[in-house]
Amino acid sequence: MVALYADRLAGALKGPLPLVVLLWGDEAGAIRQAAQQVAEAVAAQTGLDLADPFGVERLGLSDLLAEPSRLTDACLTLSFTSPHKLVWVRGVSGTERADDITQLTEQVKAALQHPLQGVTLLLPLCGHLDKKHPLVKLAEEGASNLAVRFFTDTGRNLEGFLKAELAKQGVQAEPAALSALAAGLGADREVARREIEKLVCYAYPETTIRAAHVTASLCGATPYGVMLVAEAVLAQNPVKVDMLLGQLLEQGEDLNGVFSMILNDLNKIKQAQAMRAAGADDDTIARQCGKGHLPMAVKHAFMAAVQRYPANRLNQMTERSLEALTLARSGLLPSQTVLGRAILGWSL
Repeated sequence: MVALYADRLAGALKGPLPLVVLLWGDEAGAIRQAAQQVAEAVAAQTGLDLADPFGVERLGLSDLLAEPSRLTDACLTLSFTSPHKLVWVRGVSGTERADDITQLTEQVKAALQHPLQGVTLLLPLCGHLDKKHPLVKLAEEGASNLAVRFFTDTGRNLEGFLKAELAKQGVQAEPAALSALAAGLGADREVARREIEKLVCYAYPETTIRAAHVTASLCGATPYGVMLVAEAVLAQNPVKVDMLLGQLLEQGEDLNGVFSMILNDLNKIKQAQAMRAAGADDDTIARQCGKGHLPMAVKHAFMAAVQRYPANRLNQMTERSLEALTLARSGLLPSQTVLGRAILGWSL
């Protein structure tokens, strides 16, 4: 199929399900969002449960490099629980070796040598590729494939986007601050939105963002993936937590910091539940828990977690956290495995 641009993806997904969906380019945030969009479209058309490990096989690049036949096997193995299977290659961020991407390309070629049915192969790949790359050509040549390219914003386009996002938060930025923000964030709009929320919180109560605000906020930035894991835990979304933890581990992130951040968030949820039981209103709760000056969407998400998160699990949090930390430091099991299981358990 001929190459598509991002604005045509939604329309293309309304037709027959593609065999291969290649999402490529340099806009990492847009590629991540598009991959989720494709997965949801497959689920909507087939009834596939995205939480079903037999219906959705998520493979990291390291999995494929360790076992060259893994991708073909995944595409050929039918799901026992669904008439359609989604094979989702994840975690390609643009920092991998060129040889690794070459091996991935060869595995895709090998898988497509078979008459595949009832499967969609999802390949979200940031960086590495250009329009002459063999993998791009392979995807574009298949009549039942989709190849979607995501372009990086130009500096001017990104600054316009940042201005609009800041305006939504009721603030503006000095020209020097806007330039520093654009240079510090790059072109990933998903990351940019989140960092803007943090920047607004940092600068509060000032409504004009200065370059000093930007420098201080970005230097102290929590890795974006860590924040996403914390959000998914509070939303009790174990499938998303599992996927994000896998990505963090592939990127070499230490889960000790993730564990501590989530534990802190859960303690705030526990504090907020106690205040609500005592009759405090939502504004007072948000202010006392350090959420009072956050953007409205962030406050709403926090209060939703306060209402939804099981109180009995919070009452067991200290004991279970100590057990996890003790086991992680014992050397009996890999510490990252222990902490990952504990974090996943908080999301159930």
